[in-house]
Amino acid sequence: MSLTIQPITTRRDLRRFVTFPWRIYRGDPWWVPPLIGGQMDKLTPGRNPFWRDAERMLWLAERDEEPAGTIAAIVDRHHNRALSQTVGTFGFFECVNDQEVASLLLNTAADWLRDRSMTVMRGPYSPASNDEVGLLIEGFDTRPSLVEAHTPAYYVPMVEAAGFVKQWDTMAWLAQAAPQARDLSEVLSPRLIRIADRARERTGARLRPVEMARLDEEAALVTRLYNAALSHLPDFTPMTEAEFQALAASFKPILDPAMMLFVEIEGRPAGFTLSLPDVNEALQKVNGRLFPFGALKLWWYARRLHRASFKILVVLPEFWGRGLESVLIVETARAVWAKGYREMDLSLTGEENENIQRLLAGLGMRVYRRYRVYQREIR
Repeated sequence: MSLTIQPITTRRDLRRFVTFPWRIYRGDPWWVPPLIGGQMDKLTPGRNPFWRDAERMLWLAERDEEPAGTIAAIVDRHHNRALSQTVGTFGFFECVNDQEVASLLLNTAADWLRDRSMTVMRGPYSPASNDEVGLLIEGFDTRPSLVEAHTPAYYVPMVEAAGFVKQWDTMAWLAQAAPQARDLSEVLSPRLIRIADRARERTGARLRPVEMARLDEEAALVTRLYNAALSHLPDFTPMTEAEFQALAASFKPILDPAMMLFVEIEGRPAGFTLSLPDVNEALQKVNGRLFPFGALKLWWYARRLHRASFKILVVLPEFWGRGLESVLIVETARAVWAKGYREMDLSLTGEENENIQRLLAGLGMRVYRRYRVYQREIR
């Protein structure tokens, strides 16, 4: 049986690359098909600001002229400059259950990265750390939330057999209201509510929603808060304002100001939280296509969502220890409850962020999906 691999060079090739996962996940009730147009844009320089300071090469492997796997090799120059590293990444890794195909894909990507003087290969990042990351290692029988990957269990042994080892894990958390719960006080810890109330009284904290009419300015402010609040984490790469603007634009149809809150102290922004309706529940009904009827299906099912997804919670370091995290959590929970959601996903949190893990466990949330990022030296 012949096995070949070809680079993606045309728009037609790119569509074959983007639609290949439908072969892998056929019959998987937990997979959420991405919008094909959105995936095409994500991978196209000029349509995704990430590629302004990054380069990539894509490949499609074929077994007997049938598609068998895909991979992207990526050099994120912004990341490497910020951390003085020579790290290349791989992403968009999808593969039939065949070790020979997996090794060919991974080795081809490694060779391309080595030719660009990279010494370590990590992934999957599709395409960056603020997008879908890692291989799923726990939670295969659960539905991923927005901007979360879903991969078959057999990917893990195939990648490890190709010489990759764990770099770090990241987790998605879930809280579910009991069916009989009639009020938020039956869901949130009374102690947490007391802590939040005392913190607001003690600090004079003021909460305000995002102003949609000034979304570009608000996104610029979020960029500054996000980068400053997370700069202490190992391997953290600051996001560019252009990337945040693109994220805001992509989520604009589902943004709800009541679920996007700034906390201010004496008029100064001190933190931010972002929650989104988890439209993955509706996207499962669309099967990747908005036309001719996908947009109508998406609108219909998006009106009946059960889950919201808590994506960002940041507080500037100079305001740590004042209870502002509790203020943001409680006010977000109130907004989410008022909107009718009875499940809350929080994703993703790295295993190195022990403070947030303790906080979430104390809130009664549980880890329901766990991902692993792998690495291999390619000297």
